[in-house]
Amino acid sequence: MRNRRRLLEASVQTHVLPALTKLGFDAAPVVEHDGLADREFVRSFPPWGNLIRVRESIIDKVEIQFSSRGRAAFRINATPVPKEGMMTAGGLRTAEEIHASGLHCHFETHARPWLRPSLKALGLEPLGEWFSAWHWPLRPPTQANYDKLALRVVGILPELELALREGKLGPHIRRLEFKPHPPEVLERMRKLTAERGIEK
Repeated sequence: MRNRRRLLEASVQTHVLPALTKLGFDAAPVVEHDGLADREFVRSFPPWGNLIRVRESIIDKVEIQFSSRGRAAFRINATPVPKEGMMTAGGLRTAEEIHASGLHCHFETHARPWLRPSLKALGLEPLGEWFSAWHWPLRPPTQANYDKLALRVVGILPELELALREGKLGPHIRRLEFKPHPPEVLERMRKLTAERGIEK
């Protein structure tokens, strides 16, 4: 499984990152972890998969997220953020503090849109969202299989671009929306944080 994940990451870096660069994205500043960060989180969100693009009053944020536990699958999270920041479920955040997957409203790619109506009807819609290479049983996928998968994802980047610029959803893009906490809950959270001496 580790080798499959390594092959997938290589294909994503070879094909998906250059395609995002052509759309104007650059590597985001690397956030230093204090050693207490969850190792699995760092594996799922590698620093090289965190990208930004500045356009007028908006900063577009993109994250390449790999499946947990080393599984060879990934998706792309994205969101446009006003340069001055915005109110989130956790309170007011600057544009630098906001992650594409951590915002109460963001876009995600979906690998198998033809399954979504059935999955939604069954209450299982998140299934099928990860991009992974199909292969015959007992025959592990090769680098060529992962390159083909990455190129397939490159082909849906125009849908992601349309979502970021106009909010329109193509078949491979879904919008996730979470309601922000009410002001009284945010105030209690701030008080608890202050009482415990926890930094933001």
